[in-house]
Amino acid sequence: MRARATKKQRQNRKRPIQPTRPDPPNPTDLRTLVQRQFAPVASAYVHSTTHAHGADLPRMLELAAPTGRERVLDVATGGGHTALAFAPQVRHTIAIDLTFEMLTAARQHLAAHGGRRVDYCRAVAEALPFASQSFDLVTCRVAAHHFADVRAFVAESARVLRPGGRLLVSDHLGLDDTDLDAFMDRFERWRDPGHVRAYRFAEWHDFCQEAGLSVVHTEEFPREPYAFDSWTARIRMPEAERAALERWLLAAPARFRECFEITEQDGHVVSLRSVFGIIVAHKPVLPVVGDA
Repeated sequence: MRARATKKQRQNRKRPIQPTRPDPPNPTDLRTLVQRQFAPVASAYVHSTTHAHGADLPRMLELAAPTGRERVLDVATGGGHTALAFAPQVRHTIAIDLTFEMLTAARQHLAAHGGRRVDYCRAVAEALPFASQSFDLVTCRVAAHHFADVRAFVAESARVLRPGGRLLVSDHLGLDDTDLDAFMDRFERWRDPGHVRAYRFAEWHDFCQEAGLSVVHTEEFPREPYAFDSWTARIRMPEAERAALERWLLAAPARFRECFEITEQDGHVVSLRSVFGIIVAHKPVLPVVGDA
């Protein structure tokens, strides 16, 4: 005969796994939060192995297939890794970021690694300070989840792209399973309060369609797992919050731990994996109107 569960065990089964982090901040406060959060750790993102050597970066370059004549806008450049990868392959690159300290770190990074034909500008993704139809490629890598209004970012990207130009985005990918999707956003936001959310491919299709772009390629991309210690240290996560997040991850149901490949050793999280995707959208070429 199976033993009956204790009252405490029954309560634990019913208790949802919730982090202590709040919902995403109000959009009006988000930019201030992001700047305060990333300004002190700009150099850490320059030297981050995940950002510097992630396999999605050469894949973005492969999908872009530049000919050497392109003018490129790299949105939310962070440590400048995308700008550095594209610069030798194109005519000119402009790297923008909301955070001044990030731009300074990116400039120093590119200067130390021979990055040429790159200019820098402090700007927000949702209001690009550039003329319409002035770029051939717009890139955005591991940043859109921080934007207050992704729809506006896509619309602005479409505006500044020339006909025939392309938008390339690599970012966290929302999941169709709502429980898994919420779980991923929760652990990302717990570590990074400026994380708004990850978007599904279907949502990216909608954003692009509304902006007049056609999605021509999507792929789920298996980025390298997070090493828990460096992942939390890079953003200077307070130790109490880090320990609370670790306990929460270890207590997650098996299917959550399996989906995000949460590995542990001696009661500590060693690594976990988020879900990423790449989206490529094309701005249609305007039809040639013949003489009447």
